[in-house]
Amino acid sequence: MSAFFLLKTKAFLFNMELNMETVIINNLYRLLLLLAALILLLLLGNNFLVYRRKFKDYVSLMILSTVVVCLFELIWAYSDGNLALASLIYLGAEGYVIFLLLFASIFNRYFLQEYGLLPKKSWARALIYGVPNLVFFVLALSTPWTGLLFQLNEDGFLQEGILFQTLFYILVFAYLLVAIFPAVYHAIKAKGKDRLSNLLIGFAVIGPFVFLIECLVLGFDSDYLALSLPLAIALTFLLSNLNTHLLVLSEAKNKAVEADLQIASKIQSDALPKDDPLLAAKYGISLHAAMKTAKEVGGDFYDFFPLDEKRICFLIADVSGKGTPASLFMMTAKTMIKDYGLVYGDTAKILAAVNDRLSENNDQKMFVTSWIAIFDKETGVLQYTNAGHNPPILLSANKGATMLKKVHGLVLGAMAHIPYQSDVMKLQKGDRLLLYTDGVVEAHDLKDELYGDKKLLDLVRKTSDKTGEEVVDAIFQSIEEFASGAPQFDDITMVSVSVNPE
Repeated sequence: MSAFFLLKTKAFLFNMELNMETVIINNLYRLLLLLAALILLLLLGNNFLVYRRKFKDYVSLMILSTVVVCLFELIWAYSDGNLALASLIYLGAEGYVIFLLLFASIFNRYFLQEYGLLPKKSWARALIYGVPNLVFFVLALSTPWTGLLFQLNEDGFLQEGILFQTLFYILVFAYLLVAIFPAVYHAIKAKGKDRLSNLLIGFAVIGPFVFLIECLVLGFDSDYLALSLPLAIALTFLLSNLNTHLLVLSEAKNKAVEADLQIASKIQSDALPKDDPLLAAKYGISLHAAMKTAKEVGGDFYDFFPLDEKRICFLIADVSGKGTPASLFMMTAKTMIKDYGLVYGDTAKILAAVNDRLSENNDQKMFVTSWIAIFDKETGVLQYTNAGHNPPILLSANKGATMLKKVHGLVLGAMAHIPYQSDVMKLQKGDRLLLYTDGVVEAHDLKDELYGDKKLLDLVRKTSDKTGEEVVDAIFQSIEEFASGAPQFDDITMVSVSVNPE
């Protein structure tokens, strides 16, 4: 009896040891799956919050599909072996199949697109990605009845079918390898300097390496080999480095754009006329212009040019919008105004011709406000036309500072065949005109209040004894003090024209 009892005790202890070992392995397996899911969730959050990727982005879809793979594998792991949870066992296995294949196809599509190898035809993409995913979707959902992918044994354990062990994994690895082969080719061709290819090769090495470690620890025939963990680690390596790589590329592109904008700014600045005291003196005036753009390039512009020996044309204008589009439209408008100015020598005819040209094929609906004048030095007569622009300020000894508020037509480029009119006035010696764009009076402070017409008029009156250049500088300084550090939202441009005294 004692020998029998001892034998039974040993058998009991042995079984208990086996059960304990099974419990430990089960818990380790589930822990690895949970760890993989947490790693990927952190990566997904980082992808959305730090790198601002959208949900439909390939990178986000790769991470999300792998998170779902981990969650379904966890359901499978926790319910496997419990016949009462047969539906959960099948659900976990079905979700695992569907989303692992989905990940592989997204991975393949993303990198083939990066290498320019993605088929252009929609039917070809549907054949390569849509059909296999649809087939395995149907196989997975029908497997409880067909047993084509899995079969549940009498102990409640899911047995992998021949299609799962062969066709499914062949298809998954085919997607992965087809993406990796171009990477190897490009890495060799670039002599290891192609960062994207190096990252993809790293993914191909890390995944199998981690899986091999699992096999060595748990055994190659173990039922507890979590494919999600090596996939999560390899994906973490790939996507964290990929985001860094894309960030570096983005910074390089930004620097290139900044360099291009600096060149464009220089070109735009060079296109504007510089103060020419000798030219102005020839026509009996003093002239000073200045511009401060809100961005590297702007939509404001000014110009002055002689029409003949006794007349000079000067103008100021403001293109709708900001940045590069406005600057391109500005260059076009400036060139047209000067060309038609030299042809017609009449402010109304100049703007009418420019308006017709700018209205042609203006799909972006951009427009230009402009104030243009022609001064005759012999008669002192000023002809001017306002196309929806801010009214200039006339400072004269007789009337003080007043605004020339009359508007003679619509903005340029809004509608073709619009008639424009003009007015004439005689300037006296010492009279001054201040032309400006809306960036002056619409400058904001930190309370979002406007600089306004009144402040501008008051300052012009107070600086009546100053030169045109000093007045413009004083206005810039006043706006800066008013803004108190608030960002500049619009270009600020001013032109001062003074009739020289005897």
